Amino acid sequence: MHSIARNIRQLSVVHGRQLSTTRTLARDAIKNGLVVGMFASHKLFNSEQIPQAVQDKILQEAQAQGNKADAGSVQLVLSPDLTQHIAVVGLGNESTNMSEIVRTAVANGVKQLKAKKISNINIAPMPCAHASGEAAALASYSFTAFKTQKAEEQLPTISSTDAEEWNTGRVYAEAQNFARELMATPANFMTPTIFARRVQDELAFLPNTKVNVYDEQWARDQRMGGLIAVSQGSDEPLRFVEIVYQGHPGPVSLALVGKGITFDTGGYSLKLGKNMDLMKGDMGGGATVVAAMRAIAQLRLPINVVATVPLCENMVSGRATKVSDVYTSRAGLTVEVMNTDAEGRIVLADALHYTVEAHQPQSIVDVATLTGAMVVALGELYTGVFTPSPSLWQHIDRAGTATDEPVWRMPLHDHWDAMLKSSIADLSNIGCKGEAGACTAAAFLRQFVDGPRLTPPAIMREQNNDESIPRWAHLDIAGPMEASTSEGYHHQGMSG
Repeated sequence: MHSIARNIRQLSVVHGRQLSTTRTLARDAIKNGLVVGMFASHKLFNSEQIPQAVQDKILQEAQAQGNKADAGSVQLVLSPDLTQHIAVVGLGNESTNMSEIVRTAVANGVKQLKAKKISNINIAPMPCAHASGEAAALASYSFTAFKTQKAEEQLPTISSTDAEEWNTGRVYAEAQNFARELMATPANFMTPTIFARRVQDELAFLPNTKVNVYDEQWARDQRMGGLIAVSQGSDEPLRFVEIVYQGHPGPVSLALVGKGITFDTGGYSLKLGKNMDLMKGDMGGGATVVAAMRAIAQLRLPINVVATVPLCENMVSGRATKVSDVYTSRAGLTVEVMNTDAEGRIVLADALHYTVEAHQPQSIVDVATLTGAMVVALGELYTGVFTPSPSLWQHIDRAGTATDEPVWRMPLHDHWDAMLKSSIADLSNIGCKGEAGACTAAAFLRQFVDGPRLTPPAIMREQNNDESIPRWAHLDIAGPMEASTSEGYHHQGMSG
């Protein structure tokens, strides 16, 4: 009897294991996924589009697991018919502004379904369709171009019934992923020449878009002494990219200028070895304006926009610019180079002057990973914004709020202009006191937009109420250029 009982127990254990294995294999074979949103009240968003049996299963599992639907949380549930993995993403308490919560929650849901090797993911309607579309693309990003043994990863097909707004958000995010890729690519595979070629490949055939790529001789013909001074230390030839998008008849509404230093050693003002690898992303300003132009063209926005990107490397060699060298800028101002690691403003100055003169935009915004001082001031969360125009600041501030990209207005002051004095040239490329580094960098750039400020006024004032055309703003993105974690829709590394 004992032997029979023992055999029965062994058979039941084996049978149980077989059932367990069968269930596991069935789960592993599931290739469809669904992302649904649930509030802290256990109310599903847009529940009328979710079958009742699925709703019941989700709520049953939520109660059983004590799921509070905290913002950004994810609970995986198997559908009643065993054909779908459902990622129930927490939306927290209902509120009027849900964009950042949706962006984070949907991204977390997509990442968990990707980990299950789901090949088809449908995202149910969310409180903010635009943010949902962004999350879908941002969460799908990975950079494995240089891995010789890549994990078998097939990007899932992601769709949603949210339609137009969702697709617009996806265009935004795919542009950001393009910028991420440009910034993350090692400098020997992203030289000025290669960068320019990538821009042509990505944008030249988009509607209403023209891409021009210029070489060193053109830069010399344009009197771009600053761009030439920075580039001459490298064996890689400089390039200057110009993108013209015409969405309607009329003048240029906006110009974007992006810093394009494809690798920055600091020149003779050599950087420390620690974190120098990040300097492959010192063309982040250029990458972001190029990516913005791609999205503008894909969305066929009814505006006229121009973007320019001066591209070169900042290297050390026998030909490199030395500390105390003097060059003549495109604007005709002579500049004494007191720090070769303050090269971004030098190339931007020529690009700003050219763009204003050639295209006469109503507003011009330059974007650059410009100063370590800005990282110290605002960290990696905020972009520092310098502008003397109240109206342009309001536009940028509203845009930052709408897109959940925090911006902070920084001061411009006559005092910063006075700090740029040189004893032998019109300007120094850095402030003479070794302070307010981000502010003096912005003050330097402004000299090349609407005329030099070489003689300070008797009474120095803040420059915060100037609406002269072109309205100008400088965005220092040195902090947000890199994401330190892969939480939510972020990907550790270059942020794009």
